[in-house]
Amino acid sequence: MNTMKNLLLILSLSFLLPQIVFAKAQSEDGRYKDLGNGIIEDSQTGLMWMQKDSYIDLGHSVNWDESNEYVNKLATGGYTDWRLPTISELKSIFEPAKKNKDIYGGHIKLDAIFAAGGTYNYWSSETVGDCCAQTMTFDYGHVTKNHREFSGSFGVRAVRK
Repeated sequence: MNTMKNLLLILSLSFLLPQIVFAKAQSEDGRYKDLGNGIIEDSQTGLMWMQKDSYIDLGHSVNWDESNEYVNKLATGGYTDWRLPTISELKSIFEPAKKNKDIYGGHIKLDAIFAAGGTYNYWSSETVGDCCAQTMTFDYGHVTKNHREFSGSFGVRAVRK
């Protein structure tokens, strides 16, 4: 009888354990889902974001052209259609009530489901004239234009639909 109970317990665990191990992590508020392959899915917008930004991935800042090269070479999660986000898309993940850590240990307003230790300045796909592109800071949410050759503390958080 005891052997039968043990067998039933083992069978039950063998069916439940894979579901527990491979369960997808969610943000505290349930908005974001970690797909487990370096991708975070946003249930509000339907967008998929890289869990790491380019700074974490490469170990250094990048200018606008380098950001474009970076996203064009990405194959994270088996997807190859990564791109620079628009300002509107960046604004959608900027959340003043949330905290994450940047490269210096400061706070940025980004859900903790995203990897910590990234930059706080992100390039967008939106250009301004021949020289510049719009950027967004994730410490205060400011949108500014910066020269595309500038790279100090800048990176990209790749996105796809």
